[in-house]
Amino acid sequence: MREITAEELEQRADEFDAAIAATPQIDHFCSSSFWILPAWRAFLPAHTLWARECEKGFVALGVGSDHSLGTYLHPLEASWALACPFAGADVEGLVADFIEQARGQMPAWNILFLSGIVPDSLHFDHLILGFRRHYSLGLGPSSVRRVASLEEGIEGFMRRRTSKFRANLRRIQRRADERGLTLEYHHSIEPDAQAHALLDRALELERLSWKGEADTGIIDGPMKVFYRDMLPRLARRDALRFLFVTLDGVDIAYCFGGVFNNTFRGLQMSYHDDFRDVSPGSLAQLAMIERLCDEGVAHYDLGTDMEYKERWAEEKRETVAVVVRR
Repeated sequence: MREITAEELEQRADEFDAAIAATPQIDHFCSSSFWILPAWRAFLPAHTLWARECEKGFVALGVGSDHSLGTYLHPLEASWALACPFAGADVEGLVADFIEQARGQMPAWNILFLSGIVPDSLHFDHLILGFRRHYSLGLGPSSVRRVASLEEGIEGFMRRRTSKFRANLRRIQRRADERGLTLEYHHSIEPDAQAHALLDRALELERLSWKGEADTGIIDGPMKVFYRDMLPRLARRDALRFLFVTLDGVDIAYCFGGVFNNTFRGLQMSYHDDFRDVSPGSLAQLAMIERLCDEGVAHYDLGTDMEYKERWAEEKRETVAVVVRR
């Protein structure tokens, strides 16, 4: 396997993402360069890149050290453990080449933390078969996401919701019409100035939300750095989607995310707490789904499973981390 520098990985992001798109059974968006490179730079900038390529694809990991754990390798996005480090359709061949590296040509390591692996998938099976004889194996945390099918457009989406939820959405739309709420949708976005301007609008609104008041949002710190890096990357490939709900020229809700491999990954949404009576968050969510259906997007990945997401998405998708110890 040939070493790839950080600069080369940036330059070949399109090629890397094409390999990710061809990789079976993974979270494609959260394994793509859109997600892993901003995450690495925002959350783990001191960790060294370990990236390799071969005829079968790419492997992208970070290298960290800890006084109790020793040296460990992990996917470049380790905060949510969603990213799979393997990019390539030939799973068996790529994993075999990686295991060969781990056995002899990789820098000394104590732990491999390989997240984004679907239980009983090809990656899972070949990692277990390849490492079990000479290493100690375990499972790291499970990550569960909610995904909604957008097949058959908005009619198909609504048909898969409960009658009670459909009725509630109709009430929300009627109330929005009565109050004069308007929708502002951004599809083709200029990568730098406009992408950052839209994010800044969202951040101002975030301060007025329950997330801002609870200090759990994206206003400051590494999360802000993460999104300021990610959004221009998405916009450069016409993959960024942004929607605002406004009332009399005032932003009261927002929703944004990215399209990759015919799936929309919802990234952030929030609403002005003073306007919760008109359910602006649900209105933004539904409006985004309608526009994605018009575009022909096949799935909406709502991210980490939460109770409210059960109403919006019918499918659960689970990934785990395979942990290898010397």
